[in-house]
Amino acid sequence: MKIELAENTLSPVDVMALLADIQKRSDLAAKRLPKTAAQTDIWDGLIFNVAGVRVAAPMNEISEMLPFQDRITRVPGAKPWLLGLANVRGGLLPVIDLQVYLGSKAIVPSKATRILVLRLRGLVAGLMVPSVQGMRHFHLRDRLTNARIKGALGAYVYEAFNLDDEVWPVFSMTALAADPEFRTGAQ
Repeated sequence: MKIELAENTLSPVDVMALLADIQKRSDLAAKRLPKTAAQTDIWDGLIFNVAGVRVAAPMNEISEMLPFQDRITRVPGAKPWLLGLANVRGGLLPVIDLQVYLGSKAIVPSKATRILVLRLRGLVAGLMVPSVQGMRHFHLRDRLTNARIKGALGAYVYEAFNLDDEVWPVFSMTALAADPEFRTGAQ
């Protein structure tokens, strides 16, 4: 079997020379790019309101944020804070009203209402919150360890950040996911 090369086909030697030239030019171009140092002293949080308190949750504890799902199917025998199941891209997602779970009044859904999806400790759940304000970067030097807050929310707040004389409590989604009460939605 004989393979014929078209007239414009490069030989293997020409291809290797071309790739070496591309690599050389890429290396030179990379040297002209500005150097960026990894910011290891920055903590990223998602800012949201729950039970009238503005809190930050670690970005690495929230897998995604969804708009309010208007089609949530109630589950018979579930606790009042378990709103039901939502079909999200073909999978069933338990949706929890975080305010009701914390002993506050139920969220009245609006355009600002969001569902924060957790995938922690083998748990997959959606937390409905009244609103999300966005992402915020905090310097680790501004961290207040052992910060506590009163009420049911305090069971999930162990630290905070002090930024411009404002205290930003950190809501631990990991602590919430580990809570046996939270993991049991049946009455």
